Amino acid sequence: MKAKDLAKKLGVSPATISLVLNNKPGISDSLRKSLLEKIQELGHEEMLCQSCREGAEPCPPKPAPQQPAQEGCPCRVIAYLIYQDREYWKDMNDPYKFFSGVMEGVESEAWENDCCVVMVHMNRHKNVSLADQLRRMGNVVGIIVHPCMLTERIQRDMLSAHFPYVFMDAYTMPDWEPSSVCISNRRGMYRAVEYLFRKGHRKIGYVYSGWETPVEIDRRNWFLQAMKSYHVPIEEEYFFGAGASSELFEYDRLAEILGQAEKLPTALVCENDRQAWRTIKALAQTGRQVPEDISVIGFDDQPICTMSKPHITTIHNSPQLMGRECVIMLNNLIRLRQLGDEDPWLRYELPATLVERDSVKGLSPEDGQ
Repeated sequence: MKAKDLAKKLGVSPATISLVLNNKPGISDSLRKSLLEKIQELGHEEMLCQSCREGAEPCPPKPAPQQPAQEGCPCRVIAYLIYQDREYWKDMNDPYKFFSGVMEGVESEAWENDCCVVMVHMNRHKNVSLADQLRRMGNVVGIIVHPCMLTERIQRDMLSAHFPYVFMDAYTMPDWEPSSVCISNRRGMYRAVEYLFRKGHRKIGYVYSGWETPVEIDRRNWFLQAMKSYHVPIEEEYFFGAGASSELFEYDRLAEILGQAEKLPTALVCENDRQAWRTIKALAQTGRQVPEDISVIGFDDQPICTMSKPHITTIHNSPQLMGRECVIMLNNLIRLRQLGDEDPWLRYELPATLVERDSVKGLSPEDGQ
């Protein structure tokens, strides 16, 4: 008799009867005992293997073959990607102090989503592609890109990586607009101009670094829009360049420009907190005090705001929130892909609020004109 015929006779599957006849694990002891008794009653003991006839325990399963070690981290990985542009970083207000807070937010949100974060630097010292670096990292689920100037190289890298990606504070190229978590320059500049307007200022100027990155351009454009919205006259002579090539905290050039100006506004909105600090120092060098003679507002709420005298009124944004929102957006992009969207796009603007300190003075209607 064949095993499949015996299985049919006993009302079990051929796989079950095979386990019994060959004394293999995979079924309960009670079922095995019952089937053995029925096989003996039917007189088919000759079909049992030798170990089964001798009453031995079922043979243990063979150990699974050892799998080769996987390359990279076995958990879900978020790649934190940094493109190093030394000229760009040189002008930023100590980026690693601000972005240490961003990294804290990224790591915290990643942890809550059962992911780990691995930092990747793309620079001239590594003769390796982004795809190769991501492969070494193991189970990469997405990429967060540290703020950088968008270039064709970065565009090629992102499109060839085949992972969802999120940029920080990134704007657009003519043919490419990546998903991004951005500081709301629009809201920030409107808050700054509105605050000065309510304080009685009608002669408002602007201090800029001279760098023409998308962030600087966006802030300057929204400052102009805010001025138009509050019907504040825009005077070209009230725009002052601190110098793109200057050292981080050098203010002699700005002091010279302010000292030579035929007239000055009653308040200055600055591109960022470093420009606000330089403005306060430059005005002091020309014999003017803040806020007694001129009011000053910064942007970003960096630690330097409370190290300066006076403490700087500024626009606050949260680096920790930026980091968390990048991970949240990345998860949303992954989810959209799973739902069938092959090329999802998202953008989120962080809230920007004004922090009132000591560098702005209220004016009477007569003084503000």
